[in-house]
Amino acid sequence: MQEKGWLLELSKSSIKSLERLEDKFSNRILDHIEKLGECENPLQHRDVRSLEGKLKGYYRLRVGEYRIIFELDTQRRRIGILAVVPRGKGY
Repeated sequence: MQEKGWLLELSKSSIKSLERLEDKFSNRILDHIEKLGECENPLQHRDVRSLEGKLKGYYRLRVGEYRIIFELDTQRRRIGILAVVPRGKGY
């Protein structure tokens, strides 16, 4: 899915996680992911933080009680969504 310059790619596991959620939660998360793709620089989004330790080089987007773990490829302008997890279980 292409949104204003950033290509959004969801992994199979992130799609499965979204399918397990209630529609109101999965729709809210998808809206936030799309808005992230519309940002000129996704790293300047107020709910994005870089991860540390084993996950250094990855980022998380906070959406309520859920966290979206993603990687950013600035050369290809791609956001790869790796996981959608409840807060506290994704790290």
